[in-house]
Amino acid sequence: MNYKNFQYPLETEYLSLAEKLKNEMLINHLNNNTAVNDTDLNDLIVMAKSSFIPNLFDMAIRLEQVDAAVCSFKLGMYGLCADCEEEIEYSDLEQDPAQPRCKACREHSRYHHD
Repeated sequence: MNYKNFQYPLETEYLSLAEKLKNEMLINHLNNNTAVNDTDLNDLIVMAKSSFIPNLFDMAIRLEQVDAAVCSFKLGMYGLCADCEEEIEYSDLEQDPAQPRCKACREHSRYHHD
């Protein structure tokens, strides 16, 4: 399958989310301006997830998902399920290009983890 049309939007979303996360952390006074700009993005994600501020938590989770999808492009694994490595349906990727799992694994995970 040709997944190239998902790559640019994912990369753009990644950059946008990273910038929004930094700005939100400044607004919520979780770190000072210099520290936010000097702190590794992965560390900012950890801080945002532990902040108990819902929008920061959600943004950090989405940033992790998008980052994983961008990395999967680099590895040549985009479009494959993170659990079973079967292809994710194209329509599912159209709905959410950062979708990490096929429908069967999503249903299995939901069944066993709800």
